[in-house]
Amino acid sequence: MKGSGWSKAKADIVLGIALLAAASLMFAHTFANRYDSGPLFGDVSTVFVPRIVLVLIGCLAVIMAIRGAMTRDSEQLEELNWRRMAITFGAACATSLGIWVFGYVLAMPVGIFLVGLAIGYPNKLVLAATCVVATAVIWVALGYFARVPLPTGTIY
Repeated sequence: MKGSGWSKAKADIVLGIALLAAASLMFAHTFANRYDSGPLFGDVSTVFVPRIVLVLIGCLAVIMAIRGAMTRDSEQLEELNWRRMAITFGAACATSLGIWVFGYVLAMPVGIFLVGLAIGYPNKLVLAATCVVATAVIWVALGYFARVPLPTGTIY
């Protein structure tokens, strides 16, 4: 079987840098005037949880790139599916846009389902149930118990 021309180490470095860049841009976007940014220990801002997640993604991306750089392994990836990667990225972007327009409660189940389909999850019934349950659990845990306002969209 012909390899993709990419080593696993090179892919880790490139994708780690790409993830870090995306997380950094999204983190910078949370400082826009569109978001409430109240005091940290009073009313929790709507960008508190997204910032925590983006910092975590950025740290993991740096670790991924460093591990790739420290690896001496030159094993080739069997296949690099650019089409699937583009579709997955598009589904993630569509989810972000959906949250911006429709809000968390309406867009997140659809977004989780689209990303699941894009990465090739085979069982659509389990995926649909996971989308609804995960969205509800996060909504209850953050919105109800922690009283962290989840993103609302321009429509809802």
